[in-house]
Amino acid sequence: MHLPLDATPTSSLRAGMLGALLLAITLAGYAVYELILRPRAGFPSDDMAVILGGIDTLRAGHWLKFGYAGGVALLTVGLRGRLHDSSPTLMDLAVLAGAGSVALLVASGVLGLRLLQEADLFYLTNLVDARSTILIRVVTQSLQQAGLLLGAWLILLSSIAGLRAKVWPAVMHGLGLVVGALLIAALILPAPLDSIGPLLAIVYAGWLAWQFWQTGRS
Repeated sequence: MHLPLDATPTSSLRAGMLGALLLAITLAGYAVYELILRPRAGFPSDDMAVILGGIDTLRAGHWLKFGYAGGVALLTVGLRGRLHDSSPTLMDLAVLAGAGSVALLVASGVLGLRLLQEADLFYLTNLVDARSTILIRVVTQSLQQAGLLLGAWLILLSSIAGLRAKVWPAVMHGLGLVVGALLIAALILPAPLDSIGPLLAIVYAGWLAWQFWQTGRS
């Protein structure tokens, strides 16, 4: 049974609101992590003493991935409930992108935390193995980039569907298109241009949370 757009189940609206809010908070946390916490801990660095001395900071970065994954999962549910009837094909693709993003980010976070634990154990007895373990971080970084890329496609596809549905402000969905495109382009953009997308995504996610909340009240 298809529900009209103004009859989206409350549970989907709540999931979307919480997901967008969690995503905004997590992205803000990443900004603090990248701009303040990592530099204070001496990163980037290949010095094992610096790496293990800042291990709690690195752990915080990996834990943020779980927050991002949770936000994407809830947001995917909310967006599907709100927009699927108007653009089923686009939203089916968006759901696939969201599910893939969640899986990759969780895998990156779990692997990253495990690598830090192993490197910490090896450091006092086998420095070579400790360094080798840390170097595997390229795998966690690749998984994270892939997860963020799929998250960008979720935003991009759902924004196109939102423009078609005309249930929320077109300006917000236009911002979503810009954010999605910038997050995809971040793979090739040089610093600091690659940070524009994530920063704009904080605004977009916060605005989206507000729209979900307003819809649930009406």
